[in-house]
Amino acid sequence: MRNRKRSRLYNQILLSHVLIFAIPFIVLSAVVYYNAVVRFKSEIESSNLYKLNQVKNTFDLLARGLDNTASRISIDTKLTPFMVKSGIYKEIEAIEELGKYKANNAIVEELALYYHGDGQLYSSAGMISLDTFTSRMYRFTDMDAASWSKQLNEVTMPTIRRAETQVTGSDRKQNVLTYMFPIPRNSQSPYATVVFLINESTMTDLVGPILGDFNGSVYVTDENGRMIASRSRENKLTESDAVALLSRDYGEGIHGVSYGSDNYSLMAAKSGMTGWSYAAVMPTSQFLGRVLEMRTFILIVCSSVVAFGIATAILLSTRQYRPIRRIADHVRLMQGGLPADGERRGDELDLIRDTVHATRELMEQLDHQRPIVREQFFVKLLMGALKDPEEIGSFMAKENLSFPGEACFVAALAIDGSDYVSTQNREELLRLLSAVSLPESIGYGVELIPNSAIVVLVGTSAAPDRIRDVQEQSVREIVQLFERCCGISPTVGVGNPSPDLVHASRSYIEASAAIEHSYRGRKGGIIFFDEISQQTEGDEWYSIEEQIRLVQSMKQGNKEAAEAALSALLNDMRGKEVSLFYLKCMCFDLINTFLRTMNELQLNVQPEHRRSLTEFTTPEQLAAAMRGLIDDICDHVNAHKESRNSALGRDILHYVGEHFRQYDLNLEKIADHFQMSISYFSRFMKDQTGYTFTEYVTWLRMEEVKRQLTQTDLPIKDIVASVGYADVPNFMRKFKNSEGITLGQYRKLHSQ
Repeated sequence: MRNRKRSRLYNQILLSHVLIFAIPFIVLSAVVYYNAVVRFKSEIESSNLYKLNQVKNTFDLLARGLDNTASRISIDTKLTPFMVKSGIYKEIEAIEELGKYKANNAIVEELALYYHGDGQLYSSAGMISLDTFTSRMYRFTDMDAASWSKQLNEVTMPTIRRAETQVTGSDRKQNVLTYMFPIPRNSQSPYATVVFLINESTMTDLVGPILGDFNGSVYVTDENGRMIASRSRENKLTESDAVALLSRDYGEGIHGVSYGSDNYSLMAAKSGMTGWSYAAVMPTSQFLGRVLEMRTFILIVCSSVVAFGIATAILLSTRQYRPIRRIADHVRLMQGGLPADGERRGDELDLIRDTVHATRELMEQLDHQRPIVREQFFVKLLMGALKDPEEIGSFMAKENLSFPGEACFVAALAIDGSDYVSTQNREELLRLLSAVSLPESIGYGVELIPNSAIVVLVGTSAAPDRIRDVQEQSVREIVQLFERCCGISPTVGVGNPSPDLVHASRSYIEASAAIEHSYRGRKGGIIFFDEISQQTEGDEWYSIEEQIRLVQSMKQGNKEAAEAALSALLNDMRGKEVSLFYLKCMCFDLINTFLRTMNELQLNVQPEHRRSLTEFTTPEQLAAAMRGLIDDICDHVNAHKESRNSALGRDILHYVGEHFRQYDLNLEKIADHFQMSISYFSRFMKDQTGYTFTEYVTWLRMEEVKRQLTQTDLPIKDIVASVGYADVPNFMRKFKNSEGITLGQYRKLHSQ
């Protein structure tokens, strides 16, 4: 199956390369063939027609010259019958005169003058009887003296005839043209005939160059279609065939004609002066034969080009297919091997395209999850869950987070419950606080819904003596950002600087304590933790600052921070040089601190802890009782958080379940409904359900689609649209990737 699919894709690539090569090659071959054969044939025909017209013009000039000679003879007084027959002397003069006329016409072999009714004729050779002239001088084979006399006596207009003669002393025969003119010219009753005898070879020598190096025939016929002269070279067409062919009267110009089973190119011209017709006939097949060498060369070149082109196409196709195949094999390997035959659709490109699409979705999910991961990191850091500096540094390097210097502090921004901040404003604020540049420092903001606050962790490189100034300037800029985005002024609690990120949770507890202190007094403004911790009762009393940290740690459910604050308080109390009564007062005040905190949290003191608090005799017993209270308080707070988160999670899931069919259901709408940012909602949704918002909505919609597919007869398109999907093809693709079958197959499978 794999080879077949690979072959299919490979063949497609190979076919594309072959077509790229073949299309211009075919066009080029057609152009070459046209120029080598068709155009070549046309040029030869046109050239021969031009030569034929040149011969026609030459013959017209010769005929005009013979006609002029005949006219001069007719008016020559020395050649009148009366003068010629006046005696032997006059006959000699006539013969000499005819010799002069012959000398003036180079193509004329002999010139003769015949007086009608006479038994002899006069020529440049002397006076000769008709019988001697026809049987001995020229030895005509196709006529005798009587027929020759008849022709001469009947001539009334210029006439040319071809006669066959036998060469003296040889069996060879040749044709002689007899061109006869009546005397006087244009007379109805001529008394004599002038005969010009011309060797046919003289005429054919003039028409021979028409053919050049080509095979064919040239014919000259008179006005009656009788053959006057012809010249042939390796042509199957006989004179009788040519006469029959030319009798069809094709007219002047170039014609493609057929005779028998052969095709010919006919070039024809006709003289308007003599009425003679001129024709050159050439076998059409010889044009292809003429270019055989060229065609063979072209075929060799074309074959070489085809072979090179196919080899190049195979090479390019292989080079292009090889990386595609490797990627497809790698994808199959990542998918756990080759799918079953029934599950495969498409070729390697389809596999890669689907994988890329799925990878793109995964990358989108990762990009979407990246802010959530960063928020979780900062939340754990603020809650004191991260204690390993290497782990903290590794995450910050991977996420490209940087803190200038080592000192850091926390600023917590709280919003009064009566104030409303839209999701858009909250998102804009968190976007600005995700990495905000501050004076000599940089801050990273995160939203903490249970505490109804936005917390900014600020790292600074300022010197210890300038940290307070940097804190004030940084917090003012943060407040300005808040006011610009939300339009209201927050209450800001600022913790003391921590020496490193591992102890950033301590600064967060202090910032939260500062905000809580503001709720008991004034609201709004900026409260520094060190300001409220300065309200001491004297040097003899324990540290109010640690007391506040203890209370705030317990309220946040942070056992580790609360135990650390308790240990600091007890150590501080042990170091006091005060009376036992004063020490007991401090202990009972500390106990009262625990009781007030538990009362605020609506938590009862367990009996065993109550006895320990009232019957302690040593600081160690009191410390053990208080640690038990810390466990109870923190467990109660964390359980309350989980309960509150679970209730919020149930409300969110219920809301999504009621509205997942809506097209406009999105993160922003739900986050605004529950008054939280989109990033926090995404993180909360993942923590509570294990699904992202998109995954959960998609699951609900798929389950609803499955239900309707099996329980209703609605069209698939309507079902998909009814669950909030406008992009039906996209949902169908997701369903296929999730279930392994199409929507139609699912309905068919579960409806049986």
